[in-house]
Amino acid sequence: MVFAVAYSAVGFSLYFSLGVVAGYGLGLTPLLFLGAGLLFVLATMSFAEGGGMFVERGGSSSLARHAFNELWSFIAGWALLIDFIVVIALAAVSAPHYLQPIWSGFGNGGGEVVAAVAIVIGAALVNVMNWWGLRRQRLLLALALGDLLVQLLLIAVGLAVVFDPGALTQNLDLFTSPSLEDAIYALVIATVAFAGIEAASDLAPDLDWRTPDLQRSITAGAALLPVLYAGVAIVALMAVPVVIGADGQPATALGDEFVEDPVLGVARAFDPQWVSDLMQVAVVAVAPAVLIWAASTAMLGLSRHVYVLATNRQIPSWLGKLGATRGTPHVAIAIAALIAIGLVIPGDIEILAGIYAFGATLAMALAHASVLRLRKTRPDHPRPYRVPLDMRLGGAQVPLPALAGFILTGLAWLSVLVYHDEARWVGGGWMAFGLVAYVIYRKGFAHTSLTRRVEVPAAALAKQTVAVEYEDILVPIFGTELDDEIVGTAGRLADAANAPRKRAPRLRIVFVIDLPLTVPLTAPPPRERIEAANRALERALLVASEYDTVDVQETVVRARSVGAGIVLAAREMDAEMIVMGAEPPTRIRGGAILGGIGGHRPAEIGPVTEYVLNKASCRVLVTAPVGDVELPARVAKKLEALQ
Repeated sequence: MVFAVAYSAVGFSLYFSLGVVAGYGLGLTPLLFLGAGLLFVLATMSFAEGGGMFVERGGSSSLARHAFNELWSFIAGWALLIDFIVVIALAAVSAPHYLQPIWSGFGNGGGEVVAAVAIVIGAALVNVMNWWGLRRQRLLLALALGDLLVQLLLIAVGLAVVFDPGALTQNLDLFTSPSLEDAIYALVIATVAFAGIEAASDLAPDLDWRTPDLQRSITAGAALLPVLYAGVAIVALMAVPVVIGADGQPATALGDEFVEDPVLGVARAFDPQWVSDLMQVAVVAVAPAVLIWAASTAMLGLSRHVYVLATNRQIPSWLGKLGATRGTPHVAIAIAALIAIGLVIPGDIEILAGIYAFGATLAMALAHASVLRLRKTRPDHPRPYRVPLDMRLGGAQVPLPALAGFILTGLAWLSVLVYHDEARWVGGGWMAFGLVAYVIYRKGFAHTSLTRRVEVPAAALAKQTVAVEYEDILVPIFGTELDDEIVGTAGRLADAANAPRKRAPRLRIVFVIDLPLTVPLTAPPPRERIEAANRALERALLVASEYDTVDVQETVVRARSVGAGIVLAAREMDAEMIVMGAEPPTRIRGGAILGGIGGHRPAEIGPVTEYVLNKASCRVLVTAPVGDVELPARVAKKLEALQ
């Protein structure tokens, strides 16, 4: 199943990449696919190492976050967004052409556009309605095996009926036919053949990866796909060879007449006719289904990717909001569908492939760079899979495949800028728009650093209705990682208040600075403690701002003890509830009289929590960190008694 997931994410791309690559690469097309296969192998190894270190969604964007900072993570993530949209458009444009043997109208302007737009809308609906049931894995496996079988049949049958090695080299003249510029551009465009690698890496959190499975899937995919694609390209050029056109220039019908459905064009060129007919039936039976599935899978990858960007405050959270019924980011899916439809209507495969290559090579270069940097900054982090062939450089073990991948994909990205005007302007415009929007959003609305990570609790993006009555909630924070969850919990409670509202519910975030008896409460606290309080409050405000119906206030309170400061702030606010995080008890031994852990205090309750539970005049909600087990019944009873 692991291999089926990986293969289904990338195997579909041959159905629309073969024609574009052959149109530019001519007789070098098989070698160019092998070259692109090398880039694929290098990228697969880097994604495997990084994905094994951090089992989370985001692909190269996630790797850049851990290796560098949020700005570089956004650059990779924004490039991936346009790639997901382009893959949807490419699959939607190509699928109708593979249905032409059923009805020729699928190949002309009107029928092609209507069918392509319908595929995009269908992919959006599938993901908005969350129609991904338990049968998905079986269907996924069936499509992957069917796709693999058709491509193997194409190679076997082609070698039997159109075998002509001389056709591969006829009209081939190095540096002239194709030119060096066309060969380089065709090599970069060939990366479209592995368009689903990022979508496959996004599936890592959904799979129970074991190191042997991971290594086998990497070896199988890395070895099979480049050889398979090169084999199909060899058969394709023998069936539809490069010839001298009416303009005196060498060309192949794969890059012209069959550019939208090159695999079907190869099947049509087989002889005798009955063999051609059977192969066309096989291609028509599999290719449209695989491409439609690819569009849906790309939309799923996009929706998950937008959700990751939203929870990390890299894009406005409303883009990643989840619907109340289906729990899917419907806003992001709808916007992506509209953009994809805009790309589908012109129906230009070559332009779409160039735009994809712009984003893919940039994201892959950052993925390789991230793996290289993580070898230096986190050398001891567990790695279920390590890129082989290390070399000691600059005090770190540098994997040579990742270094080679970074250099090659970086050069490939530069070649797109130099050789493809449309990709340069569309891709560059997309990145420029994204970076400007990122700076405006982070600085103007989120009021945070461009490089620091700020997470929004995932639950803040879900529309959930909870029956509660608390409109005035106090939230003490302590400058720990648990603060985000505590503020998010309190924000959801206030936002969901169902009592009649005469005003907006209030959320007061408090940071208590405890001062010793030797220092007057009116004296200014130490500078470092004020700075720590301001940092904690700034982060808490970012989380609380997700709840736009809640009036959020923040304050620093000076008190003799943290617990006393919390209770005093709650009384001054006339709070209906205090929401605070569970704290570990003091490790002092000697029983409760000495403040130790041997008395009546439960294992989950520390001195501050106990003081607030005993002294507060309102209800107190104590929450535990995510992942903690449910409190035992005896502990729950003690908590109730303390209240």
